[in-house]
Amino acid sequence: MTLNSSQLQAWYRWFHQHPEPSYAEVETTAKICSILQDHGVTILDTGLATGLVAQIQGTQPGVDSQTHGARQHVIALRGDIDALPIQEQTGLPYASLNPGYLHGCGHDFNLMVALAAALELQEKRDQFTGTVKIIFQPAEEVAATKETPTGAVTVLRTGVLDDVEAFFGTHDSNALEPGRIGISAGPVSGAVDKFSITITGQGSHAAHPDAGRSPIRPLIALAQGLESLASLDLDPTHPRVVSITHVEAGSTWNVIPDKAFIEGTVRTAYPEDRRILHDRIRSLTSGVADAWSVTADFHWDYGSPAVVNDANWAQVAEQAAREASLEPQSSPVTLGGEDFSYYLDHAPGVFLHIGVGNADRPMHGPTFYPRLDALVPAGRTLSTLALLALRKLRNQDDAALESR
Repeated sequence: MTLNSSQLQAWYRWFHQHPEPSYAEVETTAKICSILQDHGVTILDTGLATGLVAQIQGTQPGVDSQTHGARQHVIALRGDIDALPIQEQTGLPYASLNPGYLHGCGHDFNLMVALAAALELQEKRDQFTGTVKIIFQPAEEVAATKETPTGAVTVLRTGVLDDVEAFFGTHDSNALEPGRIGISAGPVSGAVDKFSITITGQGSHAAHPDAGRSPIRPLIALAQGLESLASLDLDPTHPRVVSITHVEAGSTWNVIPDKAFIEGTVRTAYPEDRRILHDRIRSLTSGVADAWSVTADFHWDYGSPAVVNDANWAQVAEQAAREASLEPQSSPVTLGGEDFSYYLDHAPGVFLHIGVGNADRPMHGPTFYPRLDALVPAGRTLSTLALLALRKLRNQDDAALESR
């Protein structure tokens, strides 16, 4: 199938005009479902309120399951579909029609890449054997809690992806121009963790600090120590950061309060660094509290882990990109979070960064939008990667049979 650029861009503009927040992507889901069903693509029954998982079954003739092993391999492609609570300021003729919401991170582009790949694979299903599941995931941007997890966790909990052997996903990147694609083995995003510490001392009049135990002094000591921990006991080549984002104490100028509060985020690319920094911050908190004769209540909230690409699948992705006339280069370095990592905890795979230009329009900002000349090659890369992946898994079966 030759992907129809005009049709894909028309669909993209519709999605851009109808952004919806996490777990409220009702119209978005319905539109995706309608397009897929119009092209004969199967929609799986997942029980998801928003978002969906489609399935395309290969029908390649002449493939003997006894020759290629009895197992029918399953892979998955992922695009995310939610928008951000931002008022659009792009000046586009197809600007958001939903006041206060914008696809300012390019999830309208990401879902279109997955949709384009799905339509091409549907037309090419006689060229492969195996199954491709296409995830149109809700709520990647959600502020996740135990009660409201990130969208990847919600989709995985349905069980519909339990048989998937490899995951492949894309995200647009304004750090790269159209025609380029970021592909790297190893970490390509950061684990997202939050720490919060409440220090409790004893309040007093500011003229008589000796009558109490100020929580502000240990808070200052913690603030000075926390961010320096990122340089201790860690491989200097590993990206990581400790950022203090919120400090609070007292309510007036002449009273020493009894409590102080500090919180922030820790971003790490490697699991071992995540463990080390957690333990170091907890130890520092305990030590400071003991030194200042106060108590400290330490909390650590684990967010999404780092996205760590499989080296073998990264090589396959580079081949797919070149076949789609994209130029591979290293993925842009970031410690930003990405819940695609939860899929890679389930099975190996690779996360790709599609160059869409507009570097002067910051992502997650009111002026951002992707250049649409990147859409067709991105969709073709993802569909080609699916075909190459299933072929690789089938070839591994052949090699295993021959070695028996």
